[in-house]
Amino acid sequence: MCGIVAGFLAGLFGIGGGVVMVPVMFILLTDLGYEEHAMAMSVATSAAVILPTALVGTIKMNRGSNISYWPAVILGAGGIIGSVIGSTISVIIPKEIHIAAFSGFLIFMAIWMGIKHWSYLDRYHLSESTTVFIILGILVGIGAGLFGIGGGVILTPVLTSLVGMNIHRSIGISLTAMVFIASGTVLSYILLGTGIQDLFPFSIGYVNILFMVLLVCTSIPAVRLGVRTGQKTSEKNLLLLFICMLMILAVRMLFSLFQFT
Repeated sequence: MCGIVAGFLAGLFGIGGGVVMVPVMFILLTDLGYEEHAMAMSVATSAAVILPTALVGTIKMNRGSNISYWPAVILGAGGIIGSVIGSTISVIIPKEIHIAAFSGFLIFMAIWMGIKHWSYLDRYHLSESTTVFIILGILVGIGAGLFGIGGGVILTPVLTSLVGMNIHRSIGISLTAMVFIASGTVLSYILLGTGIQDLFPFSIGYVNILFMVLLVCTSIPAVRLGVRTGQKTSEKNLLLLFICMLMILAVRMLFSLFQFT
């Protein structure tokens, strides 16, 4: 069920589904007695699932006209650098900080997207340039490494609100950039987890192969349905759905924070 929901969200909103997979895996691993490394394994495995999911979504999007490859490549290159930084930080800071920071960011982006779309602020945007895309890529990569997301849940609203892209175009760029960002994140967690004891069986570094296979097999078919649904949805309705999703996820993560503490 987790894989199906994550895959549908990946195709619909141009995100990797990590915001769904990470909490589910964290709770499961904690219940199984692997709480010491539960957050790192959840984040790493989520990134490993996002990689093929984003690749399928990119191929599907390529059949239309929603992908701009040059911004996606630049964002992806910066994202690789950022993902290494974020992954390293994530194995040091407490999980409570992860949850609180991520929830706050989701709420901020939801409010910001609404303000930018429905007010006079909509006329002010950052210009599209290589420098802007590199900086955004690094920042998004750090978030991806910290939270186990492909970067789309951050990148899609950033491109829509700060750069002023059409949401359909930003989704296509996000999916493509996620292929690069997720690759850097997965490699970082494999290296960081090498030699760590007491991990869940079938793990390579912090990446659990068993969970990854189960989630990939269920999420990839759902990506296609999400892409088709998104292409048939108007920009205004798609943006409203995305804002609602960010708020729901933020509340869910805050609830988890109170539960864990």
